[in-house]
Amino acid sequence: MSSHKAQKLRQAILKYNTEMSKLKDELVYSAEANLKYNKLVIQKAICKNELAKLKCTFWHKIMKKLHMNNTKDKLICDYFKS
Repeated sequence: MSSHKAQKLRQAILKYNTEMSKLKDELVYSAEANLKYNKLVIQKAICKNELAKLKCTFWHKIMKKLHMNNTKDKLICDYFKS
């Protein structure tokens, strides 16, 4: 089941890559092409994220959860110390 879904995600990523390469020449001249290109980038990123989630094993998910609980959240003020 997951391998079939992974294959579909890979095909979608390839489709988005080809559509994006076709639009690259028109980006400078057309605002509509720019908007479509940005939407394709977002859809491609979503597919890549889902594919990465499928590749995670059970143990990897557990370790990631444990690591997330042990780290402290950084605030924006932590980067600008005076």
